[in-house]
Amino acid sequence: MDQEFLAGLQQFQQQAQNLQNLMTDMQNRMPQGGEGTDAQGAVTVFLAADGIPESIKAASDWQRRQGPEVIGAAVLDAYGTAMSARMEGVARAFDQADWQSTAEQVDRSLALPGPPPATAFPPATPPGPDLRHVVPRSLDEVTEDALSALDAVQQMATTVAEPPRAVGRSTAHRVVITVTKGALLSCEVDPQWAAKQTSIGLNQAFEEALAGARSQLGELEAAAEDDTGRLQLDGLLHEALAILSDPRRLAE
Repeated sequence: MDQEFLAGLQQFQQQAQNLQNLMTDMQNRMPQGGEGTDAQGAVTVFLAADGIPESIKAASDWQRRQGPEVIGAAVLDAYGTAMSARMEGVARAFDQADWQSTAEQVDRSLALPGPPPATAFPPATPPGPDLRHVVPRSLDEVTEDALSALDAVQQMATTVAEPPRAVGRSTAHRVVITVTKGALLSCEVDPQWAAKQTSIGLNQAFEEALAGARSQLGELEAAAEDDTGRLQLDGLLHEALAILSDPRRLAE
């Protein structure tokens, strides 16, 4: 195996690791929760790490603050406030971590020949996949299957024009909540029913609808993962890594 090629491969692996470390560091510093209240203080939304409300709580005197016909809109208002607070936290995290200069350093390492410059990242701790028991096929066979899998992924992407929407409903459908990946889309509340509810009844309905929406979204995402899993992408990746780790197979 040509030593120059091996050196280039090692450099590429190091650059990829630097980029992965940057992304991991950014993710670890991102705000994981947050909360927000509507302008009148009738409803507070508590965010989960995935950007969807973890819970929705009406104030004990919510009817004095908001009319029952706009309580659903108040939920969206509170959600918007919570997301704005999260974005402010993201901006502060960027300022504190000086990611721009670090990202520029990684970018330079991708463009420069020779050994990549040292970065501010610690060595990656997660081990790579265990390839000891992987017996790869020929490079041509793996490449052909990888191209077929890529075509299938592209077809799946064009089929799904937008992320799936999940709908959750409370008992008797008095509260209906719609979510998608990372976002609350709508909250509909029956005003006639809401007018007779204390915060306890309203909060229970929020909890039921939100749990239903989260459950359905999880099912939709699991189904999408199953479709991807049938492409055997992990197996193809392990075969490719096993070939790259054995210079003799590259020469075949």
